[in-house]
Amino acid sequence: MTQGSSRTGSGGVTRRAAIGIILGGVALGVSTSGAFDQVDTRRPFGIAVSDTNALVGLVDRGPVKKNAQEPMVTITNNTADTVSYTLTLDSCADGTLHSPNGGTGCSITFSLAGGNSGTVDLTATIAGTITYSISATSPTLSIQTTGSVTAETGNVAGAIRIQKPVRDQEFTAAPPQGNQGNVFEIKSVDVRDDDGDDDLVAVAYEVREGGSGGTIVGEKTVTLPPSNRYNPSGNPAETIDPNSGYTIQSGVLYTLIVTGTDADGNTETSTIEDTA
Repeated sequence: MTQGSSRTGSGGVTRRAAIGIILGGVALGVSTSGAFDQVDTRRPFGIAVSDTNALVGLVDRGPVKKNAQEPMVTITNNTADTVSYTLTLDSCADGTLHSPNGGTGCSITFSLAGGNSGTVDLTATIAGTITYSISATSPTLSIQTTGSVTAETGNVAGAIRIQKPVRDQEFTAAPPQGNQGNVFEIKSVDVRDDDGDDDLVAVAYEVREGGSGGTIVGEKTVTLPPSNRYNPSGNPAETIDPNSGYTIQSGVLYTLIVTGTDADGNTETSTIEDTA
């Protein structure tokens, strides 16, 4: 962490109380550490770990998940005055910031009254390190610092929702009956993109003999253009033929595993059973 400072008129910020950069609950002084790299203030400052008079508190909430709105940093105004904060991504291509008052963009500005805190969220569009700048200004305070957060890939909980099938009654394993049967039937299907980017791209079905670790005896994958929902009509809504040469057997337990996948690689599954 580097420091640049210059004196202005009398009053306002004291030497000890100028700024605290708090990362994971630890106040940082002049050394570089954590996600915050640089501090510039108009007044000299000295910070100790035990300093309770820090005027600006920054708590790193990362890492965040790519393509999901998640908390990035919490800011606390420890002054008695209202302070205006501006956060700006170094590259707008890295994602979208969400301010505590509902504003969005690659640069956001919001105010916090004395003693209040607010959390800035980030929807990252890349994986890796995302850097940004923070400024805090009031009639008696002007502070700038830079920070970074890591965006990770991986499954984002809640990105996809399987509304149906989720109950055993919605899946039937039908043994042969004359010229009919020998088919797996799903009464209703409703799979939804649930993170607002409308990029559901596949719904896959696996039927296994026995439990979820049994041998696959039927499978089917439906691919679709990026969509907000897959909800086929019909009664049944979906049928799956057994693998070639396999016959559905009465009295045998069959397990259906439904998996929805979006363009970001997020998945959600539903597992149900039926005894033929």
